[in-house]
Formats: sequence, C-alpha cells, structure tokens
Amino acid sequence: MPLALLVGASLVVVTAAVSAADGPGPGLRFAPGGHWVASPALELVFHINGSAGTVDAQAKVDGIEPGSQVVQSDTSGYVVGQSRIVEFGKSSLSVEGTVTPPTGERPVAVEVAGGPYLVYREAGSVVRLGDSPATIPAGGVLGEPVTTPDGTLWLHRVDSGVICKLARGADRMSCPATAPRGHAGALTVVRERPVFVDTTANTLSPVTDGGLGRPTRIGVDAPPTARVAPADVDGRVAILDPTGQRMYLVDATAVGTDKDSAAPVTVDLPDGAYAAPSASRSSVVLLDRQGNTVRTYSGSGQPLREVQVPPDAGEPRLSRGEDERVYVDGTEGTHVLVVDHGGGVGQVPVAGGGQAATSPTPAAPSTSPAAPPTQASEGPQPPPRSARPPSRETDESTGPPALPASPPGMPPNLRATVQGGNVVVTWGAAAANGAAVSAYRVAWARAAGSGGGSSTRPGGARSYTIAGLARGVAYRITVAAQNSAGRGAPATAQATLPVTRTVTVSRGSTESYGQTCLAPDCGLMRVVLRGFRANTSYQVTPYSDHESYTNPGAARTTDGSGNLTFEAFHYGIVGTRVWVVVDGLESNHYLWVSG
Repeated sequence: MPLALLVGASLVVVTAAVSAADGPGPGLRFAPGGHWVASPALELVFHINGSAGTVDAQAKVDGIEPGSQVVQSDTSGYVVGQSRIVEFGKSSLSVEGTVTPPTGERPVAVEVAGGPYLVYREAGSVVRLGDSPATIPAGGVLGEPVTTPDGTLWLHRVDSGVICKLARGADRMSCPATAPRGHAGALTVVRERPVFVDTTANTLSPVTDGGLGRPTRIGVDAPPTARVAPADVDGRVAILDPTGQRMYLVDATAVGTDKDSAAPVTVDLPDGAYAAPSASRSSVVLLDRQGNTVRTYSGSGQPLREVQVPPDAGEPRLSRGEDERVYVDGTEGTHVLVVDHGGGVGQVPVAGGGQAATSPTPAAPSTSPAAPPTQASEGPQPPPRSARPPSRETDESTGPPALPASPPGMPPNLRATVQGGNVVVTWGAAAANGAAVSAYRVAWARAAGSGGGSSTRPGGARSYTIAGLARGVAYRITVAAQNSAGRGAPATAQATLPVTRTVTVSRGSTESYGQTCLAPDCGLMRVVLRGFRANTSYQVTPYSDHESYTNPGAARTTDGSGNLTFEAFHYGIVGTRVWVVVDGLESNHYLWVSG
C-alpha cells in the first residue's frame, strides 16, 4: 500500500505538523517548518525547531540506514534510505508505513506545498510523498530541481534541454520550454518565478507557459561546470565557479524586461571543494566540504559568517527548508547547523554532541557603505590568548546565566475526534521553553484553503469543541501554544465530519402495470438516496407490510456526488406502507395513497 492511510467515512485522520512559528490564520496553507535529522546509531529521528534552535520532538524508527535523510509533509515525516522509505506520523511519532524507492540512488529532497518530493536525477524519476503519493517519470537525466511558492516543481532535462513542471497535485508533467540545443545551464527562482540560467550564452531567461522569455545578459563568463543557487537573494542569483574558486552574484532584477542588468559582483573564495550554493531568505550559503566550513554572504557579496561544521562521519550536506532556512547536517545526525534568514549560523547538538546549543549569530552591521567585495573574508579572527587562565574566584552562588525564554514547543498528542456533528480537539501540554504557557490558539480551515475560524484557550486548557463544520469536507486544525516570548510551532490534525446517508421513499408517477395494478391507485415508488459512495452500484429492494407483496428490486448507480433519485417498483395497495432497503439502510415507511 502506498504511503497513504485509507480510512472509513467515520474515521478521522489525525496527524501533527510543524509550521512557521507565527502560525497561519484560517484559510491559509500550513507550511511545515524546521528540519528533521536521522541518527542511525540511536534509531531516532529528531525535529529541529529552526526559529528556536532547539530539538523539540523525536521519534523511534528502527533500522535507519546510514546516510538516510528525512523530509516532511504537513502531517508526516519520511526517513529516506537507499532501500526503503519509512513514514512516521508527526503527531503519533510512530511508524505508519514503508515503501521501496524506485532506485538506490540518493535523491534530491524537496519540501514544498503538495509534497515533499524526491527527485532521482540520474534515474529521471520523481517520487511524491504526502497526501497524494505517486511516482512520476521525468523522461531523462535531470538537473537540480527548484520550486515556486505555489507548490510547482520545476525540472531541467540536461540531455535535451527540455524544461518541465509538475504542478501541485498533478500526476503528470508538462514541459512548456526548451533551452537552446547544446546549451548548459540550470534553473533558479527569482522573485517567486522560475528562471533558466544559460551558462553557455551567459543569460537569464524567465520560464513561461509559452517558452523561454527574453534573455538578459549576466555580465560574466560562467563555465559549463557552474553551480547555481535555487533562489535569488535580494535580487541577485549566486553562481559558483568551482574550478575558479569564485562566486558570481548576478543581477536578476531585469529578467524578462528590456532593461540592462547591474554589474555582477565577484567573490573570490578560499581554496576548497564547494557544494552547490544554497540560499536562506536573505543570504547565500556555501558549504566547503574540504574545509568542513559553512560560509554565508549577503546578496551584495559581503561576508557574514564562517563556521566550522562539527565533526561527523560522512559528507556534510545542505538542505533548504520550506521555512527559508538552510540546514547543514551529517550522516551520523549528531549536530545540525541552522542558517537563519539573515545569514546567522547556530549549532544545535542533536544526539551525543556534548555541547550546548548556540544561537544564530549575525555579522555586525557596517557603519559605512562598503564597495562590493572582490575577495571573501578569512572569517572572524580568534580572540588573543590570555597570558594566564581566567580567575576562578567567582561567586558560585550566581551560577550560569539563565537562557532567555523562547516560544513554546509544539503541543503533543493532538487528536481530532468526530462526536456527532462536532469535532473535539484534544492536546497535551507544550514545553514552556523558559516562560509559562499563557494560551493555546486553536484554528481550523478547509483543507482546500477557504473558510474557517479560530479560538484562543487559556494555558491550562487541553481540549476544545468545534461546532458548525460542513459534512463531507476535510478540515485542517492547528493548535499552537504561546507565552511571553511568542507563539510556537503548531501541531496540525485533519478531520472530516462524515456525510449522513439517507434513503427516502414517496409516491411517484401514476401509471398502470398489467391487469392487477391499475391507476389511479397504481403508481411508481420515488426513491431518493443522499450521501452514498459516488459512482457506485447499489441494490435497492422494496418491501410492503401487505403479506402478498414481493419484488426482487433493482440495481441503481449513484452520481459523482453519491446521490441518486429515481422512480421504479409499481405499487397499488392503498392504505398499506412501503419502504426500501439499500446497503443495509432502511428508508422511511410511506403510507400509500391513491394518485
């Protein structure tokens, strides 16, 4: 069975997800936030709260393969190994299913609305996990994928130059554009729109439904081996020249217009072996795998931070989260570096790291305008060594300084249970994180993205009843805790009030049938079905309290909404009662009258 849970009409699917710390209001999509990392040695996966720089959840997953990565949807996490993909619930924190990937290749993991996706570049295949799992052929070897905020996945077939997109929820790709034959390049996203970086012609072109748009020259001679960041930073796209040990920041604000682009910025890099650049909301992120160093830069090329990656077996890797942070982790899952929106870098010990977490530290703001750099900074210098160790004559009663409070953790054990026409929401106490939980915000909205409401409950509350929801409509429900430091990441559940099935019988058209059932007493029964399974054949059998009446009934098929209205079964015994039975459900008993 694919990674989806099949449920009955009365069963509620309950799952938990982490989203942005501020928590969206009704009618908005709930974006997963933070990052999951796997520890094969401990057989655990840990959730990193990117905004707080803490571990706030963990789940047991047996047999984690070395090098596994973890991706997430709104409601589930997926441990992606070479030979299997394990799904666990983010509310239950327990394993819910396992499937086999299409190939043993390590995929590029992409977290976006409607996903997550696993892009197997060499195999030319895309696996969509989440609510609508599917394996979709892409038609050839692929470049680095990118996504736009509407949930569209964009892919470049490197052999043919064809540029394809997989829309949110689609089961097949469309390919609206093709790069010039023989041209190397890569995709990026500029101001939420896909752009093709042609490293042969040294141009940027918007990707539209009608093909590639007007090209804009980038002002540098990019090599065919250039690596491109997945998104712009302040209107500039980072292009890494790995052999030249330099990075170009090219102006993308003129893409698709007849304007000239601004001059590019060149950043000379220290010797190293660099992975493809990534981007947080407002910084470029480089990983030097040779020197085990993370370097961040502003969109204008100013060095921001230089941080050593903690020792870990295997090769460190960059992951760009849907929360617009960049996460750096290794295969052992002992530490994670979090690059925040502004380029600050914080370290989060996960399992066996043995150090306290460090908060993201941004670079100090410049006091005067600086010219674009031509060479990267060597990073912050260590402080001068003291001639003797610092004095230990301190007041032991004071102890270490208290950590500042941060927003609460995600409420655990979220459940949404249908009771009659209402949904009862229950949750556990969220971690206070240094300040007492003062309130819980419960919000609900249709999963399709419209209609909903919210309610704020006191800090001691553990349940809330939602009334007035429409039947047959899936709702997404969030519960977020708040304290004096702000609102924490919400847990998310889904619930659907089952549609009530009804069968109603009345008198239909008047007509005779044979010699024994004559008008005006004789007529057809009118049968109305509501709330049944769509496009499904049901046996409808009529009955009467008159001892001589028998009828085998007939099969009828519901429409696309699960409804059906028809006339059948002649009857003419006035003063007796008739009814029908459909799928075990008995209708009203109708007193037959003359027509």
